[in-house]
Parts: sequence; structure tokens; C-alpha cells
Amino acid sequence: MKFEEFLKIYNQAPLIDSSTFALYSQNPQDLRRQIREWTKKGYILPLKRGIYFFNENYRKKEPSLSFIANFLITPSYLSLEYALGFYDLIPEKVTVFTAITTRKTTILKNCLGVFEYHSVKQDLFYGFKREVDKEQEFFIAFPEKALLDYFYLNRQFKGSFSEFESLRLQNLEIIDRNRLSNYSLKYNRRTRKIARDLIDYIDKYTKKYKVL
Repeated sequence: MKFEEFLKIYNQAPLIDSSTFALYSQNPQDLRRQIREWTKKGYILPLKRGIYFFNENYRKKEPSLSFIANFLITPSYLSLEYALGFYDLIPEKVTVFTAITTRKTTILKNCLGVFEYHSVKQDLFYGFKREVDKEQEFFIAFPEKALLDYFYLNRQFKGSFSEFESLRLQNLEIIDRNRLSNYSLKYNRRTRKIARDLIDYIDKYTKKYKVL
């Protein structure tokens, strides 16, 4: 297949997925060999094995990094620090895409950034919603679930007020206490306790800012 033909097939898509090559080529292995050559020439850029995208001279659709984070490892949803930053619950700008998956914990580094995937059991894979960026859909935890995922995976975290202060949590008025409490029920005892402590902290935080 000539590159011009390949370009017509894929340049409207945000990513190039090698699992679709059989739909367009009678010999997908030959196409994979061509992909390696086009990668060497810089026409396309690798994100992980079998997943690529066109360089800026050829792509017509700019990929959403949030969509890519979901796509690189499936199933997954964005959570932890990235989601806390997304909801402006912490003041720091988060540059690492942190996600939850039922597959093994892994870190992927490519030309677009760093993508961290943290493994949880199937029972804890819930509490996320669909969002859209650049007309591409992705999944991200509700703010309450992002907090619970963070507490659960950071085993040294105990839930003291000083620990909450060290996180520099802000805009806590967006937290739904009922959702936080209900979501916490599937977690272990330590995380459930932290959820209760966080509700107490939010109550004091809310009163503090009402006074101000």
C-alpha cells in the first residue's frame, strides 16, 4: 500500500490502530512492515506497540490526550491526581495522565507524555462518567471516586486533617457527600474511614469559608 492511500484511510481518525489493518489490506503483515518504514521516516509516530498517529504535517484530526489515555490501555478511566486537577480540587497542574484499570499496573512513555495505569480489582472499577474533548469521548472518575482511588492506592495515607491540608484540597463544595459515602462502601476499612474523615474535613472547610 502506498502512503498516500494509507493517508486517505486513516488521516480522519485521531489514532492508527494496527488491529484494523486487516480491513484494508489483504496482507496486514506487509502493511506492518511499511509502518516500520514510515515510522523511521517520521511520517507516523508510535504511542505503543500497534498504536500510532500521523505527524503534524499529515494529520487532519488532532487527538485528545484524554481519549488517548483511555485508548492506550482498555478498560481504563482517568482518575487520581489527573482527575483531581481536572476538577480543580488541587492547585497543581498535573502533567501525568493517571488512570485506573483492571489490567496490570503499568507506565507508558511516548512523544505525547507519561501515562500511568494503576490496577484495581473489578469490584472497584466503577464511578466514572463520559466526557468529550475535541469531539472524542473519554472516561474520567467522578471527583468523589478520584479521591477514593487516591486514598486507596496511597496506603500510607491515614486521613488526618494535616494530611488533607498537605494535599492542598480546594473547591470542596463540589464534593457530593452522599456519593462519597456510598462509593466508599466497596473499599477496605482504611479507605472507608478516610472517607468519613474527609466528610468531617469538608464540613469544617465549608464553615471556614462561610465565615470568610
